[in-house]
This record gives sequence, structure tokens and C-alpha cells, in this order.
Amino acid sequence: MLAGFLTLLGCQLVGEFVQRALNLPLPGPVIGMLLLFCGLCIRGSVPKDLESGSQKLIELLPLLLMAPAAGVFFLGAGFADQWPAFIAAVSLGTVCTLVFCGLLIRFLQRRNSDL
Repeated sequence: MLAGFLTLLGCQLVGEFVQRALNLPLPGPVIGMLLLFCGLCIRGSVPKDLESGSQKLIELLPLLLMAPAAGVFFLGAGFADQWPAFIAAVSLGTVCTLVFCGLLIRFLQRRNSDL
């Protein structure tokens, strides 16, 4: 599992380096995840350490959502005039995520059945 964490951290650091070196408009962690995705596509499988490490991070994901929820709670009056935009952004983001995940699962199932 430690090797999986180090792989994820290494990809993030490489992404940060690439972003700063090439002055790209994408954040370093996004570039790192794209590099990780490309590496996994070339490899053809996910190493067990990376799988167990990333699964542990997914289990802890709800903890990352506590800070934004607390931030919205403490906005108070400042949130009163911005709630339509907030609701629209959350709704649109959720719909886009569901559509993308559905298409990705369909693609991966077709690819897996062809093997």
C-alpha cells in the first residue's frame, strides 16, 4: 500500500514539475493524474499496491467534503444572494460527472469484453 501512495505522490510531483516547467494552464495534480492514466493504459493493468492505496484514499474521500460544507455553512448572509449559482453549479457538476462515469464504464466494459 505504501508503494501505491508513493506512486500517486510521485505522479503528482511530476505533474507539478511539468506544469511549472512548461507553464501549462492545467494544475499539476491534474497533469500527474493524466500521466498516471497514460502509464496505466500502457501497462494494461493496475498494480496491487496502487489499487489498495487508492482504495484506501477513496474510503477517506468523505473527509475531504467536510471543509467545503463547513465553508458554505459559515458564509451566512454572503450565501443568500449566491445560492442559485451554487445550486446550478452543484447540479450541473453532478450531472456531468454521472454522464462521464456512465460513458467511461460502458467503454471499459466493451473493451474488457473484447479481450
